Amino acid sequence: MFDFTPPSEQTGLAPSDAFDELRGFVEEHREGLFAAAELLGATPGLRLAQAALDGVVAPQSPTRRTMRALADLLDLLMLEHVHDPSRIEAARFARIDPASPVVEEICLLADGLETALASYWQATPANASLAEGRAA
Repeated sequence: MFDFTPPSEQTGLAPSDAFDELRGFVEEHREGLFAAAELLGATPGLRLAQAALDGVVAPQSPTRRTMRALADLLDLLMLEHVHDPSRIEAARFARIDPASPVVEEICLLADGLETALASYWQATPANASLAEGRAA
């Protein structure tokens, strides 16, 4: 009836290991994430990336606000809102040449961030609502 399996047994990662993986990804790709966020979201995108990434490198566990910012950054990188002409992403995305090498770099950053976030969300039940909200 009730599943009492600890999250670390479901994912193979303890919450701290999953957070270390997320932190490692962010630290390794920090400049690329900033550049991609600014390219796709202009100044608001850059501010979003700064809030998200600063929250991850803080010494404590990430706050709910940081996790929301990371989810929003992932949406930006995954081009979730480029179809909405009222959002800045639509105009910024329209200016990018599909053959540009930056497109592949953004895709790789988005995939890496998605993988790191998914591992963390699976290992940390408190963040399950953010993951579920994103999947909806």
